[in-house]
Amino acid sequence: MYLFPHAGRFKCEVTELVFEMEDKGQVLYRIVSWDRHLLDGLSQKMPAGPLYSIDCLEGSVRELHLPHCETDKDKVELTVAHVTGGNLEIIPPLRVTNTHVVINIKHLSCFGLLRALLPIACPINAQVLLFYEKGMSTLYIHLVPGNVPFQKVQQIHESSIYIMTTSKCQLTPGKIYRPLCKTDHDYVAQPEDEVFEPEHYNNYHPTFEVLFYTEVNSVKLSISDKNGQVVWRPREVRFKGTEAASANMDTAGADFVDKHRKTLIQSVTSVMEIADCLYSKNMISYEMYSNIKAKATPQDQMRELYTCLNSKRVKAEFYKILREKHHYLVEDLEKGQA
Repeated sequence: MYLFPHAGRFKCEVTELVFEMEDKGQVLYRIVSWDRHLLDGLSQKMPAGPLYSIDCLEGSVRELHLPHCETDKDKVELTVAHVTGGNLEIIPPLRVTNTHVVINIKHLSCFGLLRALLPIACPINAQVLLFYEKGMSTLYIHLVPGNVPFQKVQQIHESSIYIMTTSKCQLTPGKIYRPLCKTDHDYVAQPEDEVFEPEHYNNYHPTFEVLFYTEVNSVKLSISDKNGQVVWRPREVRFKGTEAASANMDTAGADFVDKHRKTLIQSVTSVMEIADCLYSKNMISYEMYSNIKAKATPQDQMRELYTCLNSKRVKAEFYKILREKHHYLVEDLEKGQA
């Protein structure tokens, strides 16, 4: 959720959605699944981005800017799907910039980009996302469009560590790509190559998995097309220490949340602000969010919120939000002064 203090233009740093507000307000939004039955009824169009469920709880949205990933916006016909009540309406854009498709909106529900099919596919701005599972010595490689929030992909990797690297590249839908690893250790990449299919915005399964036969500290990784042309230049990808640092941070955050449950329930008053952050990052469901909101007091809201902290990762995220929103309270508790 975003709380907009006044009229103007506001950008979400996670999704890169932009809202043009007529006055102050609250907008609740999340990524939902495309209905394949509705898409089957479209002629020569396919999804060109995630589908967003958007609800304005207070105030009004004048314009919505949806991020696209086209490298040549003039060659590709982009429109917006407005999905409501099991129906799909196609909205022509007000304008298309180098990064966003802009529409006027009157009624909120679900919105997502559509791309007209071309006889010859054009490259799009994409990203290479890496997740490492140390226990299995496996590196998962995702090739996804540039307008997919990495947090959405991260959700399926509960036990893996996100490897932060420079991820940007350009990939062409329908073309074949393959990973190249340079290491002294034995490994197998499966599949050896794969077709890039960006229209699968409902599923973010790994494009490749690289299985190492021994524990490795780092590899040099690149992505090339079937002709050997490098599309994502070689990077030194380091594994050693990454899992330990991330796991220690998550464990410390989760332990803090468990240890100080009683004090946090009594001390935190801006509970919905925290719930908004967790919901916008897909850490809690809409049902959980609604149950928290329905409670009459901040203390009861916090008790309900605690029932939603069902994994170490969610507790760690809750801890991060607490440090940002209630820095002095967290600091005092960590020093043992509260």
